[in-house]
Amino acid sequence: MKLLADRCWPLRDLKLLFRLSLLSCIVVCSMQLEAQESGSSAKELRQWSQFRGPNGVGYLQKCSVPLPWKESDVKWKVNLPGAGNASPVIWGKTAYLASGDAANKQRHLQAIDLSTGKEVWRKSFALIDHKMHSKNNYACASPCVDQSGVYFSYADPEQVVLVALTHSGEVRWEKQLGSFVSQHGFGASPVVHDGTVVLWVSQDAEQLPAGQAPGDSRILAFDAQTGSPKWSTSRIATRTCYGTPTYYQADGVPALLFANTSEGVFALDLATGKPLWNRQVFTQRSVSCPVVIGDTVIATEGAGNGNNFLHAVNLKGEHEKLFSLNRNIPYVPTPVVKGDLVFLWSDKGIVSCLKMPNNEILWTERIGGNVSSSPVIAGDKLIGVAEDGTVTVLSASSTFKNLGTVSLGEISRATPAVAEKFMLIRTESKLLCIGDPS
Repeated sequence: MKLLADRCWPLRDLKLLFRLSLLSCIVVCSMQLEAQESGSSAKELRQWSQFRGPNGVGYLQKCSVPLPWKESDVKWKVNLPGAGNASPVIWGKTAYLASGDAANKQRHLQAIDLSTGKEVWRKSFALIDHKMHSKNNYACASPCVDQSGVYFSYADPEQVVLVALTHSGEVRWEKQLGSFVSQHGFGASPVVHDGTVVLWVSQDAEQLPAGQAPGDSRILAFDAQTGSPKWSTSRIATRTCYGTPTYYQADGVPALLFANTSEGVFALDLATGKPLWNRQVFTQRSVSCPVVIGDTVIATEGAGNGNNFLHAVNLKGEHEKLFSLNRNIPYVPTPVVKGDLVFLWSDKGIVSCLKMPNNEILWTERIGGNVSSSPVIAGDKLIGVAEDGTVTVLSASSTFKNLGTVSLGEISRATPAVAEKFMLIRTESKLLCIGDPS
């Protein structure tokens, strides 16, 4: 420091030093703001750490994976110990994935080395045969991960279970959360924000068999390190809803957004679980996740008959409904946002591009196939996976352009996981790595 103080700096050098210092300040502040807005650290923002990636947005700005890919671009393909709709998540050099083996009555959580595809460890949990939707299975919920561990949920009619494991596969804590009532089965993926693990246990109280008691819908939060309960917020049980909560700042308060038949779109204080507001917009089941675009949240509802709706709600002021759409709206797949564009990939394979905030439909095209997974955006490419394993790559832009398709060769209902140089896609029996994970 004395050398700096004693030196007589030329004016132009001082100006340059000032500019560099100012630029560094802007970059650091920008990173801090980005982390604050997502409820994650800067490191977590680089990880595909939950269902649909950082804060569930389903979008990675930079991605060099060749899309559509060729067989030579597949780094590895490995067999899985069971079937599942659960999506892989990524932390560092490891992927985590849940599978269910109905024949051997076992659920599995695996850690997989990204460079080789080899299994690092596996933890198994007993399952009980029970009735569920024909497209559901015993590993429908995706795990989530942060710097301290992996969080995994599953349920049988007798018990909802939330488990925390270390990155080396040791069980840190396990919570038995009571019985589960749903005609369609379990599918709630946990999320972790600021050291708090949150699980939305939505249950059925309608359309139940005679004599069946209604379920107890609630949202539960636990300390990620210790498993100590932080809060539990009851919700009105109607029909089981499956959307993963979305983090946002409610007038400076860290909060989570949910979608539920009984309360519509609503927000809870992340620290306390206190309800902050709700706007009732639903009459049907909500399966997809709430999606934030600017000061608006969009959420969808529907049923198997295709009578689906998208609703937009103001995140500011009185949280009024801004508009609704009911043409070619997805029921199970969650919309994905890039800039002011919202891409809707319907269950029947019809894709639309919606421009916000004036809710203008820029284009609609029939791609085809039945779809249960949610679309994601990798760089400037929109990726959708049909149930028959057809992967379609479109331009994620205001102009429709079909860039090509790839066949996975078997059923796939899982949402892809994306990184800057590689992508993971899960089929019914396999996990593929496309690109270079090294």
